[in-house]
Amino acid sequence: MIEQASPERILDAQLGADRTAFLASHRAQSVATREFTRFADTIVKAVKGIAAEKEVEPPVLRMAPERCIVQVGPVALTAAHIKTGSDVPLGGHLLAIVWHGTIAPRGDHVPERNGARAKAVTPTQLWEESCTVSADNENNWHWHPNGLDQAGYTSTELAERCLAQLTQALETHRPDAELNTESA
Repeated sequence: MIEQASPERILDAQLGADRTAFLASHRAQSVATREFTRFADTIVKAVKGIAAEKEVEPPVLRMAPERCIVQVGPVALTAAHIKTGSDVPLGGHLLAIVWHGTIAPRGDHVPERNGARAKAVTPTQLWEESCTVSADNENNWHWHPNGLDQAGYTSTELAERCLAQLTQALETHRPDAELNTESA
């Protein structure tokens, strides 16, 4: 006779039964979509203000389900909620990257005016953060950048953290700042 396996899954033992039960549910999928949308909306709203404050061109925005790309002058922020894959935990990962260079080019191409567009800078990664989700219900959804043992952030707090990195990159890589370093 074969002994019966314990009903407790390995993940339940490591992460807690409430967390895995909720994150494996269909309800968690809709919560994940709402939380990523909250994160992206916070980014988009704030970046419009940053562009006006820093006196750069209006941001270029590329939005898709579970994806957000924001180009502000010479820097960009990309964010994606990755939910599938063999190494992706329940709830998925949120991957945010700040770039120097053109990620989302403008769509105003005018072929008869060769000199009208500035040459695009090949993207270089400046900062990256991958966050794991924790939640055992809809009200305590958190993104953890350094594993589940560390404190997590709400979607709005994580957006503010990413915006701080984007603002710092914009200050460092402003077109006028780059001209000053090239002429020195």
